[in-house]
Amino acid sequence: MREYTFKPAPVRKAQTWAIKDHHLMRRGGAAALDLASVTSVSWNTVTYRGTRSAWLHLKSDAGVTKIECTDQGGGRDAFLALVSATALELARVQPDLEIQHGYSAPWRIALFVLGIAGTLIGFFLVFAGLTNMTGKGSVQATIAGLALVILMFPVAWTCRPNFKARTFPSKELAREVASLGGPAMPDPDRNPGDA
Repeated sequence: MREYTFKPAPVRKAQTWAIKDHHLMRRGGAAALDLASVTSVSWNTVTYRGTRSAWLHLKSDAGVTKIECTDQGGGRDAFLALVSATALELARVQPDLEIQHGYSAPWRIALFVLGIAGTLIGFFLVFAGLTNMTGKGSVQATIAGLALVILMFPVAWTCRPNFKARTFPSKELAREVASLGGPAMPDPDRNPGDA
């Protein structure tokens, strides 16, 4: 049984995870998660100011198990290796389970609300600027309003409630993690005896 130790963020304690008998376990954490009981999985990465954050959320009847890490935390390779190993184990125990790429439902709802609010404020600022409600700052209000609409409307649009998240098979996640610079994982379709 291989263990994966990393710090999710600079201010958080190191976590040690392992997979054994298709169970995902965290030392000192809650009960082990049976990967065969997982009902949905979401994966996403976001880069902001040169720092990449990534997370894998596994939902089951017991709740949501979150595996998260930022580049600043430490142990990025161990985190990516754990994500790959989890994806490959999911491919073995639940070959038909699809992984959602993007934000999980609560995040999407929060971002949708934020996007709508920002867009409405932007339209109000454009209106205020064009009707000269602000007095001398009408040009600045119009520019700020347009900037808000341009930035926030795409957030609301891509996180709208009726938008279907892109999905892919579990084994594809291991390939995506390898493309992020994570450790190369063995091909789950390949037999060990193949040359």
